[in-house]
Amino acid sequence: MLGMVRNRNKKLSIVRFDPFNSRLARDIRNTLSESYGDALLRLDESVYRRQAEQWLAKNIDPDSAGYIQDRLKRYDRAFDQMADNRIRDAKFQALITWNHQLFFEVHELLERVWQQTTGNEFQALKGLIQAAGVYVHLEYDHQAAAEKLAAKSSDRIQKYRACLNFIANLDTLLDKLKTPDADPPLLTNPELQS
Repeated sequence: MLGMVRNRNKKLSIVRFDPFNSRLARDIRNTLSESYGDALLRLDESVYRRQAEQWLAKNIDPDSAGYIQDRLKRYDRAFDQMADNRIRDAKFQALITWNHQLFFEVHELLERVWQQTTGNEFQALKGLIQAAGVYVHLEYDHQAAAEKLAAKSSDRIQKYRACLNFIANLDTLLDKLKTPDADPPLLTNPELQS
């Protein structure tokens, strides 16, 4: 998200919601993401709405407010899709979240599952979490970091792909990770309705 602000010399400069370089942006992103995951666990969208309202009540800058509003719209669409289709499985929730381009939230959701696993499944989910991280980096034009993480992710996903059988089009993701760009693939599973 970009915006314009005047600095002390009355020049316009571009301001951007950037959790990599702003503590406020990082705190907003992290608390919203965590509250989204909690809302899915509780089946209660008011959890992330309350968190968003708390941030918006602090009279934050327009870029941060825009980020929050955008997240709320995406959260609502994803949450409604899960509620309409009674999706409770965390892996399926992560796929729906991915398809709404909420990649940091995918990381958060899968990390909760990942921490409870071992062995090959642990490695496979780590690869998928890294794939989400690729698209987080691309959102902020960190191409070199995205490419480096994509290589790690791709290797891990390829090696442990049998544990990711809940993704019907895993090869599409692997192809995209070869040359990562800002256009992420939709992840599919026949049991999920769009």
